[in-house]
Amino acid sequence: MEQGKLKPRNALGYSLFSVSEAIMYQFVNGYLLLYLTSVVHMGADNAGMLVSVGMVFETISSLVIGKMSDSCTSSRGRRRPFLLVCSLTVPFVILLLFTNFRDIVPESLLMVPYLIFNILFWIEHGAMYIPYMALGAEITTDYDDRTKLRSLSSGIGIVGSYLGTAAPLLVVAFLAKRGMSDTGSWFWTGAMAAFFDGASMFLGWKLTEGVEHMPPDGTFDPRKALKEVPLVLKDYWELLKLKTMRILTVFKVLFNVGNAFFTSAMVFFLTYRLGMSNEEISMVYTTQIVLRIFNVFLISWIALKLGKSATLLLTLTISGGCCVLFYLTGIHNYIMLMLYILITTSAISSFWQVAGAIFDDVTEVDEFVSGKRREGAINSFQSGIGSLATAAIFGAFGMYLETTGFDATLAAQPQTALVALDRLFILCPGICFLVACLILVVYPLNKKRFHSLQSALRLKKQGRDYSLYQEDLDKIL
Repeated sequence: MEQGKLKPRNALGYSLFSVSEAIMYQFVNGYLLLYLTSVVHMGADNAGMLVSVGMVFETISSLVIGKMSDSCTSSRGRRRPFLLVCSLTVPFVILLLFTNFRDIVPESLLMVPYLIFNILFWIEHGAMYIPYMALGAEITTDYDDRTKLRSLSSGIGIVGSYLGTAAPLLVVAFLAKRGMSDTGSWFWTGAMAAFFDGASMFLGWKLTEGVEHMPPDGTFDPRKALKEVPLVLKDYWELLKLKTMRILTVFKVLFNVGNAFFTSAMVFFLTYRLGMSNEEISMVYTTQIVLRIFNVFLISWIALKLGKSATLLLTLTISGGCCVLFYLTGIHNYIMLMLYILITTSAISSFWQVAGAIFDDVTEVDEFVSGKRREGAINSFQSGIGSLATAAIFGAFGMYLETTGFDATLAAQPQTALVALDRLFILCPGICFLVACLILVVYPLNKKRFHSLQSALRLKKQGRDYSLYQEDLDKIL
C-alpha cells in the first residue's frame, strides 16, 4: 500500500475494529458493576475494587503490547497479528464474565473467578486497543485524512455502542418476560455481545491487510520482542520530553476521569435516582446513540474547519459548563435528562472521534526528534495512563457508594445515596472537562504547524536545510 493514501476498503476494516472496541469497553464498563451488585449480589465496594483491579492490568498489558507491536517483525505486519488473536479469544472471556458463579463456588471465593476473568478481559482489551489505535497512524499520514478516518470509525463504531449499551437491556428484558431468570438473561446477553465483538474484529482484520509499515525481514521472533519490552520505559521517558505528549497525556487523564464518572454512574442514576425500567433505560441509550450519529457529522465538519484541539476545546468547555449548571438546577424530568445527556455525549464523542488523530500526529513529532516511529509506544502510554485513572475512579465509585448506604437490593435508596449519584453523574464530569480544557489551551500543534513539521521532516531525512520552518518547530518542540 502507498503510505498516506486512504483507501475505502481499509477505512471500513479499521472502522470495524471500533465496533468491536465499543462493544468490549461499553458493555463491560457499563454493566459489569451493575451485574455484580444486582445479579451476583456482591457488595458495591468489592465489585468496584474488582473492576478497578482489572483495569490496572490493562495498563500493564498496554505497556507490553505497545513495545511488542513496535518490535514485531511478522510477515503479517506489526499490529494485525495481535488483533487476530484477540478476535478469537475475547468472546470467551466476555461470556465467562457474565456467568453467575454464585451457585458454583463458595461465598468466600465468589470474587475469585470474576477477578480472574476481569483481569484477562482488560489484558486482552489492551492487546486489542493498542494495535488498533497504532494502526490508524499507519493507514494514513495526512492531517485531514486522519480526521476523516477517525470520523468514519466513530460513525460506524456507533453500531458497537448500540450493541454494548442499548441492546443488552432490551435482550435482558425480552428474556425476562419469557420467564428466564436474571442469571440466564444476562448470560445470553453476554453471549450476544461476545459474538458480535469477535465477528467485527475478525472482519476488520481481514479488510486491513496490507496497510502497515512492514518490517524488512518478515519473520517474527517473540523472544526478541519480549526482550525489548523493558526498553519501553526509555521510550516513555523520551516521549515525555515532547511538549505535545506531556500536554496530551494530562488532558487524556482528566478526560478519562470525567468520562469514567459519567459512564459508571449513568445506569445507577437512571435505575435508582430516576426509577427507570430496563426498557426505559435502553430507550435512553438508543436516543443517545441516535444523537451521536448526527454528532459524528457535526464534529467531523468542525474538526476539518477549526482543527482537532480547537474542536475539543469547544465541545468540552460547553459540556463542562452545562454539567455544573445542571447540577445546580437538578435533573427532574426526561427532557432535562436527555438535554444533559445530549450535551455531555457530544463532548465525549468528540473526544473519541478526534483525540486518536491528535495522538497520531505526535508520531511525526517523535520521528522528527528521535528518528523513530513509535506509534505503539505513544498509544500504549496514553492508554495505560488513561486506564489507571479510570481504574481509580471505578474503585472509588464503589467504595463511595457503599459509604452512602447504597444497597442494590433496595428499590428505594437512602437520600445520601441519591445525592451521591447526582455528584458522580453530573458534577464530577463537568469539573474534569473544564480543567482538561485549561490544559489543552496551550497545545501547540495545529494544522498549519503540522504541515510545517511534515515538510521539515522530509527535508531533514534528505539532509537538507529546514530552517524555513524553524519558527513553527520551536513552538511545537
